[in-house]
Amino acid sequence: MRAAVPEVFKGTNEYPTTKHHLCMWHIMQKFHVKLGNRICKETDFMEKMKKLIWSSIIEPDEFESGWLSVMKEFKLEGNKWLEKMYSVRKSWIPTYFRGEPMFGLMRTTSRSESENFFFSQFHRQGSTLCEFWLRFESAMDKQRNETRRLNHESNSSLPIIISEWFIEDDAADLFTSAILYKLQDEIVSSCLNMQIKKMSEEIDGVTCLEIRDVKVKDKIFKVSVSYDHAVYSCNKFVMCGIVCRHTFCGLKQIGVVKFPRSMVLNRWMKIAESGSSSVSFVVSEDHLKMQKVAVKVSHIWFDFRKVVNKAGTDLDKLDHVHGVVRQLSTYIDVGDGNGGVMSKAEFMASVLGQQPTEEVKVKVPNMCKNKGSGLK
Repeated sequence: MRAAVPEVFKGTNEYPTTKHHLCMWHIMQKFHVKLGNRICKETDFMEKMKKLIWSSIIEPDEFESGWLSVMKEFKLEGNKWLEKMYSVRKSWIPTYFRGEPMFGLMRTTSRSESENFFFSQFHRQGSTLCEFWLRFESAMDKQRNETRRLNHESNSSLPIIISEWFIEDDAADLFTSAILYKLQDEIVSSCLNMQIKKMSEEIDGVTCLEIRDVKVKDKIFKVSVSYDHAVYSCNKFVMCGIVCRHTFCGLKQIGVVKFPRSMVLNRWMKIAESGSSSVSFVVSEDHLKMQKVAVKVSHIWFDFRKVVNKAGTDLDKLDHVHGVVRQLSTYIDVGDGNGGVMSKAEFMASVLGQQPTEEVKVKVPNMCKNKGSGLK
């Protein structure tokens, strides 16, 4: 997998090269098996290791010196399993890939396992293909119903604003509740736990700051902020897609009241699902192309909704937007024909292929004994 993943999912101008990492959670679970309960439960060994392993703000040299120090303290220098885990540390320790986009914190296999558990509640071993398909449809109906419920709650309720900073009100309009709560934690920490040690004069609209986090000893974070962008040393936004507390501290110092749009990911927004269209369901062997198409459609929907929101209730502006959209529709219709909407018959033909014209005789399949299904 380590060799195949970057070969298949190569980097492009829009996406970085995909890399294979090890599951941090499974490795942490093996500490008790490989080292025994005495050292893991009766000492502070695990507490010290977790501070090193799960921290994404320490530098690689800090992690390496801390690891060697813990190994020496507990006399584990010769443990072969720990030596092996240390040799592949770049595949599972966050500090080594904190500058790489993780697209929603995919550091463990929990997404795959939770999906397996969800479908196992509907599927039964030994089901026929028809039974499986009906149960699969029921599972998808439940997911769609849950999505509609969450969308309704997000759009019909107002989250509690915990600060008087206008940027939080703007974030509440943009993001879903789950993401807003994460941002609120960062905003509160930016107000309570950050100390500005140095602040330079504004040059070309950019202000540089050196910030100290009172909860992190002997660590200075560097942030460069402007009214529409920020560069930061902790790289939390690059890795997780969440704006960090150090960035919020810098934005607050220069008086930013609107959430920088360059730091808004469509995947976290309330209108993210509005980008769905029939393009997502077209079957194609060019997966990379379809992925780019999906991203482009998402951006188009984002820009369109933004224009409609700006028009507000002004009928003249809405009529102008509607007229431009209809002109675009006419332009695409008279084009090369690839932009038209497929009919149901055309869509099914693209999935199943050309329908046979002669009579098709389907014979009864032979029975075979499958594992766990008897003679069914």
